[in-house]
Formats: sequence, C-alpha cells, structure tokens
Amino acid sequence: PLSHCSHFYDNPIQFVGQSAFQYLPKLHTLSLNGATDIREFPDLKGTTSLEVLTLTRAGIHFLPRRMCQQLPSLRVLELSHNQIEELPSFHRCQQLEELGLQHNKIQEIRADTFVQLLALRSMQVFWNYIQFIHPEAFVTLHSLTKLDLTDNQLVTLPLDGLAGLTHLKLQGNPALSEPFTKESFPKMRVLEVPYAYQCCAYGSCSSFFRVSSQWEAEDMAPEEEDPHKRSLELFPGHADNHYDLDADDLQLDLEESKLHPTIQCTPSPGPFKPCDHLFESWIIRLGVWVIVLVSVLCNGLVILAVFASPSYLSPVKFLVGSIAGANLLTGISCSMLALVDSLTYGRFARYGARWETGAGCRVTGFLSVLASQAAIFLLTLAAVQCSLSASCVRGYGKSPSLGKVKAAACCCLLLSSVAAALPLFSIGEYGASPLCLPYPIPEGKPTSLGFTVALVMTNTLCFLTITGTYIRLYCSLLKGEFSAVWDCAMVKHVAWLIFTNCLLYCPVAFLTFSSTLNLFLITPEVIKSVFLVVLPLPACLNPLLYLLFNPHFRDDFRLLRQKGQDKGSFPQSCRADDMEKSSYDSTQALVNFSDIDHMCETPDSLGVRPILDNYSFPSMALIPCQQ
Repeated sequence: PLSHCSHFYDNPIQFVGQSAFQYLPKLHTLSLNGATDIREFPDLKGTTSLEVLTLTRAGIHFLPRRMCQQLPSLRVLELSHNQIEELPSFHRCQQLEELGLQHNKIQEIRADTFVQLLALRSMQVFWNYIQFIHPEAFVTLHSLTKLDLTDNQLVTLPLDGLAGLTHLKLQGNPALSEPFTKESFPKMRVLEVPYAYQCCAYGSCSSFFRVSSQWEAEDMAPEEEDPHKRSLELFPGHADNHYDLDADDLQLDLEESKLHPTIQCTPSPGPFKPCDHLFESWIIRLGVWVIVLVSVLCNGLVILAVFASPSYLSPVKFLVGSIAGANLLTGISCSMLALVDSLTYGRFARYGARWETGAGCRVTGFLSVLASQAAIFLLTLAAVQCSLSASCVRGYGKSPSLGKVKAAACCCLLLSSVAAALPLFSIGEYGASPLCLPYPIPEGKPTSLGFTVALVMTNTLCFLTITGTYIRLYCSLLKGEFSAVWDCAMVKHVAWLIFTNCLLYCPVAFLTFSSTLNLFLITPEVIKSVFLVVLPLPACLNPLLYLLFNPHFRDDFRLLRQKGQDKGSFPQSCRADDMEKSSYDSTQALVNFSDIDHMCETPDSLGVRPILDNYSFPSMALIPCQQ
C-alpha cells in the first residue's frame, strides 16, 4: 500500500491507469507531473482522505462531475499545464483552499463553478482563454484573498464577492479597461491591472506606486517554472509529507499586521500615462495649440499661393507646396491630440485606455507618421532636384521636367504611406502611449523599438543625403556657374528648410538612440515635451519661412489678389487678361525650359547657345543669383 504522501515528479512516467489510485483511504498527498499520455482524470474512488492533488503537464481535457464527490477532504488542487476547456461545479469540495488552473484552455466561468467554496483562499487561473465570467461566479467566495486572472481575454470583471481580496492580477487582458475604485477592494494591497490609468484611483503621485515583490518572481518566466517547486512554494507542507496551512496563516497574519500606506498598483501612472490631463502643463498646452493654428493657417496659405496662383509652377515650387501639404497633415494630427486633451480635461484616466486602444489613436498616429515622413522625403527630393537641375542645365542645357518631379513626389508619398501603415500590422505600435507615436517611452514595452530605429535611421540617411547634395550645390554656386539661369530665392528657401528640419530632428534622433542603449538621461516630462512640441515644430516654421522671406509668395499673393479683383469687377475683361497672362506665362515657360531643350538638341556650331544671353527673366519666375 502507498504511504500517506506519494510524489511521482521527475520520473519518466508517461501514463498511469485511470484506476491506479482507487481505494487508498490513507493517502493524503498525490503529486504526478509530466505524464503527458494521461487524457482522463484518474478515478479516485475510495481515496477519501486525499487533501493535496497535483496533476500537472498532462493531457487532461475535462474534469469529471463526481470528482468532488470522491474527494470530500481535498484542500489543494493543482491542475496547471493541461488541456482543460470546461470546468465542472466544485460545490462539493467544501474544504478546498488552493486552486491552480493556470495554463489551460478554459473559456468561461459559470455561476455554479465555484459556488459555496467558503474556504477557498487562493485561485490561479492565468494563461487561459477566459472571455466571460458570470456576474455571480464569485459571490460565495468569502475567504478568497488572492486571485490571478493574468493573460486571459476578459472584457469585464464581476466585483461581487471580491471585497476581501488582498492580491489581484489582471494584466494581459487588453479589453479590460474599466476603472476600479477603492471601495471595490477595501482590503487590497497588491493590484496589477492592464492599464496604468486603472491605478489612478489608488494614489495621486506616481512615486507612491511600487511593484510588488511577492509576485515579481512568478512573472519572470511563468512558462518555465517547475510545477513541483511551485507547489512547494505554495504548499510548504509537501516537504514534510503532509499539508499544513499554519505557516501560510502565520505569514498572512504578519503581512496584515504591517502598515501599508498605499496600494502597490502596477503599472504606474506617469507623464506618459497621466491621470488628470493629457497635456500636464499649460505651457505645453498653449504651445501645441499655437502649432496647430499656425501650421493649419500658414500651410493653407502656402498651398493656395503655390497651386492657385496663375504664375508658372516650377518643379521646386511644386515640391515646396507639397511639403506644405504634408505639414498641414501634421497640424491636423496635433489638433486631434489637443482636442482629446480639451474633452478629457481633468479626467483623462477615465478615457485613457479606450483612447490608446481605439481607432482615433491609430488614425492620429498614422497621420503623424505619414506627414513627417512625407515632409522629409519631399525635402530630400527638393534638394536632389535643385542639384540635378543645376547639373543638367550646365551639362545638357535642360532641367528635369515637372512631370518627372510629380512622379517622384508620388513615390515619396507611397513610401510614407507604407511606413505609416506598418504599425497597423503589428510592426511597431501606435497605442504605446496616449500621444499615439511609435517612438519609445521610458518604462515602456520595447515592441516598437525596431520600427522606430529603422525610421530614425532612414530619416538620418535622408538628412545626410540632403546635406551632401546642398554642399555640392553651394560649391557650384559659389563659382558663379549658374548665375544667369538659376533662381536663388528657391535655392535659399530649400536651404533654410534643410537647416531648420535637421536641427529640430536631432533631439528626436537622440532620444531614440538613447532609448536603444538604455541611456535615458533626461526626465520623462522633457521627453514628452520634445514629442509634443519639438517634433511637430517644423510644420509650423516651414510655411513661415516661405511666407515671410520668399519673394515668390509676395508675387503670387499679388497675382491672386488682382485675379480676385478682376473677377469681381470686370468678368469679361478678366477672361482676356487671363488669356494674355496665360500666354505670357507660357512664353515665359518656353523661355525658361523649351528653348533650353532646343539648345540641348542643337549643335553649338550653329550659334544657338548665345541666344540664352538675350533673354531677360522676370522676377516673378526667376531671381538671378547675383541679386
């Protein structure tokens, strides 16, 4: 006959007969680990004194309804790492105190599953597929103090019967975003929730929140833990061939006697997980609103002046207007964050989880990345176009056509769209913070780090290409090679765009690489300020540089104003003026490009190239370099 305690762990046993442990009235503890060929729960008829039963890493798919009838004295039941999909009612296991059902395939907990388990103190049900828990499932669990539901698919958690909990783990349930109050868990000491916003009710300062060391070891590698070691930790009586809860009771009493100034709630709120306001500073709030207003209004003016003006649309001018369109999208994405801050003012914790996981955050992140990448790619194209145009005029007598530049701009827009869409397919993450940016945040998950590093490396390569291209271009301009045919106003404007965009992108690149190397040397508040103010600042400065310092805007604005006045006063004469102006612009375009094309195709011996010197270029289309 078997002794009072039988352990079969660390043995090559793969299968045990279903009736192998019948009629063993003196057996108190049975531990069987790794018998993977066991598909059915053993028949324990006659083994009425069994108090501790451990059957882990087997292939059990269901539990018999008569299990508790056969085991009236059962106090500990450990059935982790099986294939259990449905639970019977445990209402006849009146002495059950510890229940371990982790790493199974349980999908729901019914109302009668744990009914009348008045002695149950600890329940581990993590790593399952639980989607639904009946509202009355925990009503009769008056002694329950520890409940672990980590990594399930919960949408709601019924709170009836959980007032006595001291430890609750809910991490890994992304759909569970409902807030909890102190009144729901008056005895709570350790709380782990899916979102930091759910910890806001338990403290007003992020320094009050600390990670519980009691469950920290369990989180290190739940898949690799040894079930026998875990059972020895949970049930120390195993080592002495009997199960005794006196040590556990003493430890719990000692813990309860300690002073706990606050609940240990994780993850902790902070600047990137705010409780009250998305923008925690009025300086940041006003700065974001200024960026929104200036970027939307000024970029709208630039787009209107570039594409609605009757003047000639050069390739560089087209790219400047396209960059303004990308900057306008940046202003729109910032306006969405500003609107969320206004609508949730003072109570952001109630809506933070839904905002992070909702479609609005993904749209905001998509627009932000699309706009920033499109602006950088189009700026690169503008620099390359200026350099190639100058080289082509010098070597071949002609510059790239507007059609080719438009095709290249479409390619830039396509690349930007692909980069912005990758986080929507789990390559990167927009919902890592309420700012909806794919950049890494302090104490955040490193899931989007690879995507962010690739993005920053690509942008750095673009800025290096721009810098090298413009250095080469300026060296050629200093020699005076293109003084007769080059528009220095647009060259200087693109140079200012390059300088401001490179300078403002440096802090973002620094933060990304310091995050990669775990070298966060600045506070999270400063990092948040950089993302909110410095990152979208080029969308505000780029149009101002064009509106205030580029003479083309003044000419285009004057033409638009004259066009509007002519339409209002002289509708008939306006058509004639427009036809004349169109003819003038067409002739001007022919002067600038068509004749150069003919010169490229005509031999120099015919004496055609000196014709270029006889043309005079109007300031509206061209500003000579000597000016």
